Amino acid sequence: MSRNKKVRKEQMIVPGRFRAAKVVNGNIEAALRFFKRQMKESEILQEVKDRREYIKPSARRRKQKDDAIRREYIRRIREQ
Repeated sequence: MSRNKKVRKEQMIVPGRFRAAKVVNGNIEAALRFFKRQMKESEILQEVKDRREYIKPSARRRKQKDDAIRREYIRRIREQ
């Protein structure tokens, strides 16, 4: 079994196409990992998930406030 050579990130970039990954040396796994990382960093999938249902502005603010309170609580526990 032959091992695939390490593929550099620069080799997988497709010029002019933001959401694309080039397969180099037949290494589909590396291209797929690169593509998934691109999608995660661009937060496109998160926006699609957020838009599945309408959330009222008051509910959105309430959730942000609850999240901030939770983060602060966890931060204080870790400091002790």
